[in-house]
Amino acid sequence: MASIFLKSDIAKVEILPELGGAILAYDAKLHNSVVPILRNSNNAKSVLASSCFPLVPYSNRIKYGLLNWQEKSSQLPLNHLPEKHSIHGHGWQLPWKVIHQTDTNLTLEYHYQQAEWPFSYSAQQVFTLKGSALSIELSLMNNSTSKMPAGLGLHPYFSLTKKTSLKCSVEQMWAVDDESMPTTLIGAPKSLAKPEGLLITNSNLDNVFTGFSAAATIVWPEWKAKADITTSSNCKFIVVYSPKNQNYFCFEPVTHSTDAINMSNNGIDNTGIMTLNPQERMTISMSITPKET
Repeated sequence: MASIFLKSDIAKVEILPELGGAILAYDAKLHNSVVPILRNSNNAKSVLASSCFPLVPYSNRIKYGLLNWQEKSSQLPLNHLPEKHSIHGHGWQLPWKVIHQTDTNLTLEYHYQQAEWPFSYSAQQVFTLKGSALSIELSLMNNSTSKMPAGLGLHPYFSLTKKTSLKCSVEQMWAVDDESMPTTLIGAPKSLAKPEGLLITNSNLDNVFTGFSAAATIVWPEWKAKADITTSSNCKFIVVYSPKNQNYFCFEPVTHSTDAINMSNNGIDNTGIMTLNPQERMTISMSITPKET
């Protein structure tokens, strides 16, 4: 497998199309030092050890892999055993094909033919490096003859230091059970909206947040650096995953909550799940702009 590098005078991104269309590294030059904006995963053999991967055609988990859609039921593969649920869609476990490439831009795509997921679709990622800023656009088109449930997301692993903080505006947070499935909507940590932000170290989160305002800031005080993050407005949810004793945390912009299809079927409102008509497309985007502080 061969990596592709996007380069500017002050940043470099490594992408491995065959490994789930994943990013393996994203570094920027700040204060004359190279800062790993995303965790460095140059030697990753698994996409779950990468720096970022796409979530398509749905985000997070579908409970027990049971897809109930328009009065039809399908059993999806449990694709990350011993996980009990189908997770993260297909894109992270499939090779992507290079469609266009320059020094600062890369377009990847793959096509899925109807199988266990009972719909055909195509997906595309566009990576653009401008100065130190990286933007990712992810799109999904329904190639079936029937309506398809759909969702998108991105799963970046940001570098974590002892003093790393996250600041963003959200509304509520889904509490989860011991399988990371949503149970109850509760208040989000108030520190997220404060000037100092939420200290990530030991926060131990694996939760979906609702009402995301499409903007966030990550600060690394030890490096005198930060990253401003903006997303498309349809990413109304975020997942924050911050396991203990790791050198990363995940800040994932997504279009729907965990198990959104089944939750919607059970009468829960505002889950974010979309319906794509035949030949209809949906797109999300995320931009990461590193800055000196």
